[in-house]
Amino acid sequence: MDLRQTISDHENWFESITGKIPLYKGYKEKEQRREADALLRQHLAQQFGEQLGRAEDAANQMLTGPGLMQLDEMGKGNIRLQTLIDKIKTAAQGYAGLFDAIKVKEDELDILYQFDYNMLLKVDELGEAVDNLQTALDTGDADQIAPAVRRYVKTVGEASSTFDKRKDSILGLA
Repeated sequence: MDLRQTISDHENWFESITGKIPLYKGYKEKEQRREADALLRQHLAQQFGEQLGRAEDAANQMLTGPGLMQLDEMGKGNIRLQTLIDKIKTAAQGYAGLFDAIKVKEDELDILYQFDYNMLLKVDELGEAVDNLQTALDTGDADQIAPAVRRYVKTVGEASSTFDKRKDSILGLA
């Protein structure tokens, strides 16, 4: 689903008329790109939040049984995931004011949008890691719990590292 098109489709009559004004139209298109990216990041944070909830449930199950030894590592992964969620929620929208040193253009906003959209793949990877952990907990196999926790923590780390490259993507460094 492309949120940029959804936002554009919901214009009212006033926006349709003002869209005919050349300078306003460019301004409005840039604002729509920013709004789409903000909505996408909000969705992304929500999706990662759901995975965090599942991981916290798994950590609670680890309080008893064979997973107890991995609880500390699991907690570190959960803290790092919460930090990632906070970064996503507070990430810049690509806004560059009149006097900002870095001017963000429409194509750069599109790059940010695509970057954030690709982060949804990281949500899927994280979901698979949590599924794997839950399966290990459900079977009670201590030999499978430790590798499942390591995979979860590694997947969180990779997602966080990828998101840290977001700013570099518009600067052409990534």
